[in-house]
Amino acid sequence: MDYNKVFWLLILQFLIIVCSSGIRLIQEYIDKHTEIKIDYNIQKIISNKTSSVPLAYFDMPEFYDHLNRIQGSVGNRFLAPIKNSFQIGQATIRLISYLAFLLTIHWSLLLLSVAAAIPLFIIQKKYGKRRFLLLYNQTPKAREGQYITSLLTNRESAKEIRLFQLGGYLLDRWSKTYFENARESLRLLRRNQMSNLGLEMFSGLLLTCSAGIIVWFTRSSTVRIGDFVVISQAVQGTQTSINQISSLVAQIYEESLYIQDFYKFIQFKVPILERSSQSEYPFPTPLQSGITFDNVAFRYTGSFTDSISEINFFIRAGEKIAIVGENGSGKTTLIKCLMGLYPVSSGRIYFDGINIEEIKEQDLRKNITVVFQDFMRYSFSVRDNIAFGNVERYGDIEEIKKVASKTGVDKFVKHFSKGYDTYLGKYLINGEDLSGGQWQKIALARLLFRGGEVIILDEPTASLDPRAEIELFKQFHTLTKDKTTIFISHRMAAAKMADRILVMKEGRLVEIGTHKELMENGQEYYRLYQLQSHWYSDNNISQQEVIGWMK
Repeated sequence: MDYNKVFWLLILQFLIIVCSSGIRLIQEYIDKHTEIKIDYNIQKIISNKTSSVPLAYFDMPEFYDHLNRIQGSVGNRFLAPIKNSFQIGQATIRLISYLAFLLTIHWSLLLLSVAAAIPLFIIQKKYGKRRFLLLYNQTPKAREGQYITSLLTNRESAKEIRLFQLGGYLLDRWSKTYFENARESLRLLRRNQMSNLGLEMFSGLLLTCSAGIIVWFTRSSTVRIGDFVVISQAVQGTQTSINQISSLVAQIYEESLYIQDFYKFIQFKVPILERSSQSEYPFPTPLQSGITFDNVAFRYTGSFTDSISEINFFIRAGEKIAIVGENGSGKTTLIKCLMGLYPVSSGRIYFDGINIEEIKEQDLRKNITVVFQDFMRYSFSVRDNIAFGNVERYGDIEEIKKVASKTGVDKFVKHFSKGYDTYLGKYLINGEDLSGGQWQKIALARLLFRGGEVIILDEPTASLDPRAEIELFKQFHTLTKDKTTIFISHRMAAAKMADRILVMKEGRLVEIGTHKELMENGQEYYRLYQLQSHWYSDNNISQQEVIGWMK
């Protein structure tokens, strides 16, 4: 025996094994690396979409459902068809060799081997589509379950859940939703498994028929027992390759449904809510004439009534306006239309005679600044919370400190060991907790850091008592001395500081004038003021104090 030759053959075998393992590991790394990159890019596309769509989309449950469906393992869904295509190629090469061999034996063996592929593909495709439709239909219930989970694990909701002892009820409600979805998934899986069992039986029958034909060959020809084993393995290998190809093609079809759903989300558009693509004018800076509402109306998608309608008024540049009215009167909706967050259903809004639809969206965002009632409390540093007003000037710490001084933020920040680098809240790290009033000062500082031609304060003081609210509006009035400013409240006393007052009721502008004029008219404003007069006496706020603040 040539031991030297055997030795080199063993070395070659070892090298083949090592190379095979190395290639497999490299392929796994490349696959994972590619999946991560795809996942990053897809998530970035989704985030760009959600951050750029009209705000009105977030009032549409179907938009949330669609967003929920396309999140999670997105990169793997995009990569799977490519990986499956390579596996189909490998299986096809094996299949061709098997088929060529069987064709030299007898055409019936080839036919029996191929026959199982057709029902397998049909069943796999059918249940692939059903799995997608199940996910599609379960999305609303799944979102409810996720929402309940967030309530049970969220710091903001923890106090009230304990106060009202809601933990048990919410947990039971989550369990009901969870098991309802689980039962539907298991029902589909059970049906799929029964179909697969039928396919296995059918494949087994075909394999048995093939074995019978081969046995017949052994009796009627010179086929030996060794040939019988080879032919049987070829038949089984053919069926395995065909079944693998059918399954992979069905998987590609199923993944394509998810990918199509992703592209539908990216292309998701409600024409009546989209801004005109002809926006080309810069925002008029500084504002010379003012803001005009010309018979403006807005209706939420799916609603049968207008939230605001027949709104007509003019705000002079530099004027201080208060918008008042009861909750639900349309004040915030009007402001969102003014900001271009909601495209008006009818009518026009003009800035110095330029239609809002023709103003560049970026310019519009830059020049209209607002603090909403539900303003954000970012779990980042004090510096971040203020600088987020204008991230292009993030490094301007002197301006950050300047607006902090104007709004009173510096009075409590100076007691923090890390100053403006102190994190707020307990969500990310063990940071500093702020009171409601301190958070409002932070929000006001963010507004001032943003700047802009039109500045709006939209009921961020709803949780404050009337005295604190008036003091905040007084500060706001002073800080925005040279700006066109609008402050919104359902309380009347603070409105006295405005040059004019707009009174909203049931989505309509019912009165406009100064405090004195509206009180003399004795209509809606007078009624609201009289209803709230006890607030000011209870808090020892005198008429003389308000007049003094106005001065």
